[in-house]
Amino acid sequence: MAHGPLEKPVRPVAIKNVAARLVKVELTRTTKFVRKFKELARRELWAKDDPEHHVDWTDERVWEKIKNEGCFHQADEMLVSCGTVTVDQAESTRPMVLMVYNKNIGIYQLPKGRKNFDEGYLDAAVRETSEETGVAVKPLRLRFGSRSTPPRLTPFQTTGRVTKYGLEDKLTGITEALSYESIGSSECTLSDNPDPATGAWRHIYWFAAKPLGDTKRDENRMTEEEDRKKFSTFWFSEAEAISRLKLEDEKFSK
Repeated sequence: MAHGPLEKPVRPVAIKNVAARLVKVELTRTTKFVRKFKELARRELWAKDDPEHHVDWTDERVWEKIKNEGCFHQADEMLVSCGTVTVDQAESTRPMVLMVYNKNIGIYQLPKGRKNFDEGYLDAAVRETSEETGVAVKPLRLRFGSRSTPPRLTPFQTTGRVTKYGLEDKLTGITEALSYESIGSSECTLSDNPDPATGAWRHIYWFAAKPLGDTKRDENRMTEEEDRKKFSTFWFSEAEAISRLKLEDEKFSK
């Protein structure tokens, strides 16, 4: 599930090798970039100075590859949703995971839904979770690697109370730090008709969250009558949550 140290201050330090810090790995001459949960990884990653992956930007074959693999989708061709992996007592030995049972299609799911106009992804994930489960939640800070750019502090900010992040590893472009950033995304872009209901490309952005007070379902938070009828709310152990989830891409967010 959403593992990692929680809500602890970060002291920026020089990072020599983020790839080695992120995971336990037996280093060999052929080791490239090994990640946690290797059995779930779909991509091989490597550092920018890897001699086997040197990029010659003057080589037209490089640009041809980029052109062939790039793809633009109009806004009405994309279905953008946001959801959470909400964990109660995340630091305990028995964390519990918030899930819903969708009566309309007969499967267990993580709470998620479409973002509103002018709404940020994190705000959408928190709102949709509360509306589908009836449980109020708030973002959970976790330590993990992200390719988001850490903010540069102004001289004024360095004297006040601001959120501090780790240093970006220049060889990998990854910053390992406590943050509220998205823990990952699910995308269905491998077929001509990825979303059966609409034909749109599905993009789901996942965030870590925790209960905001009571863990019981309160239907006053569920603004749509359809959601109150469609969803049942459950708290499961980590192992049971994974075993009950229907969709493999939701298990990746664990």
